[in-house]
Amino acid sequence: MKIYDGLSKTLTACVLLCFLAWTEPGVAEIRAAAGHRIVTPELGVYMAGYGHNRKAEGVLDPLFLKGVLLADEATSVLILTLDSIGLTRPEIRFITQQLQVADPKLRVLFSSTHTHAGPDVVGLWGPSIWSSGADPDYVALLVASAVDLHNSLRTALQPAHLSIGSKQHTQQWVENVSEPDLLDATLTVLRVANPAGETLATLTNFACHPTVLGPENTHLSADYVAGFYAAMSRHGDGEHLFLQGAIGGWVQPLQGDRSYERAQQLGIQLAQEVTGMVPQMKAMQDSPLVFKEQEFDVPLDNWGFRLMLALGNLDRNLYGGWLGMEAMRTATAYLKIGELEMVSHPGETSPYFSHASRALLQAEHTMVLGLTQDALGYILKEAYFSDPDIPHASYLTSVSAGEQTGQRLMQAIRDNLANNN
Repeated sequence: MKIYDGLSKTLTACVLLCFLAWTEPGVAEIRAAAGHRIVTPELGVYMAGYGHNRKAEGVLDPLFLKGVLLADEATSVLILTLDSIGLTRPEIRFITQQLQVADPKLRVLFSSTHTHAGPDVVGLWGPSIWSSGADPDYVALLVASAVDLHNSLRTALQPAHLSIGSKQHTQQWVENVSEPDLLDATLTVLRVANPAGETLATLTNFACHPTVLGPENTHLSADYVAGFYAAMSRHGDGEHLFLQGAIGGWVQPLQGDRSYERAQQLGIQLAQEVTGMVPQMKAMQDSPLVFKEQEFDVPLDNWGFRLMLALGNLDRNLYGGWLGMEAMRTATAYLKIGELEMVSHPGETSPYFSHASRALLQAEHTMVLGLTQDALGYILKEAYFSDPDIPHASYLTSVSAGEQTGQRLMQAIRDNLANNN
């Protein structure tokens, strides 16, 4: 009888411990899946980023739409990155709506690498200033590819273990040509593995224009990102995602040799630094996914943008805006995964705003995702609009919505972080 009582108490204690383990607040098992779709357009499309009437005559490497789906019991978040100059808010909203047909609770972070050797997905680089270079059929391909990718990832979800690492990168080929002393050199890498320890995906956040290839290039390419992807794939299995950082005002590779070979080599160098971080990465504790998004209006002071809207080259609505001024509506998003916090910027932000955003976050590791949820152009410090002596200020301000954009962005980030819903 005593033996029975002892066994009974032991079993009761085990059941209680198991129950507490399953119901401990803040513990949530993450499941994950990753994959890609090739979205290289047909030759003859207008290429984005440098000037008008530049058509694609060849392909140097495939362009990708890559994705990682993360899910817990309450939330699913799809992180997408596209080899393009920057997909804008209307297209991202439409793609998100199509994805939510299968999963109404799905949340989407949509980023672009900002290659200048991809197709015009905005409309600004057509045959002339008077006509759009965007191809509706190509946008339809992106929509179909995103839906197909998400559908496949939903059926492939499996338990996942996450690890994280960050450091100040050592790539000496990155410069800010407008403000040499202002860079955000933070390199953050998230690794997603299955229970067997095999890599499902890596997500690398790094800031530098993919503009090794210059305006004379007429071949489609992801630029140095292609070299990065190829080198990461040679190192190990899994899907490898490049998440662009704060590259505004004007963060780019050192100019000089603009060959494809150099672009490949720079990507390889970045991959070597990333793979060197993996053995020291810290395992993350299971915790619920937290995703929040905040829409906000940006006053449209740029009359060039207004002309493009009037001509139909830019396709987005204008709103009443700040203090009754016409404005473009955009968004910033926030994602927390354990010891990692991500915040998004809807354009090419000055590193100044990247540092300011990180200062608002509390996690040990952070990512600032540029060209995510929108592609508004340059988001600059106010000094660029009043100091013509800042190198390239006249060009940079000509492709910015206006000097209030940075202020509005930072206020929206603060509002989003304060929102508990």
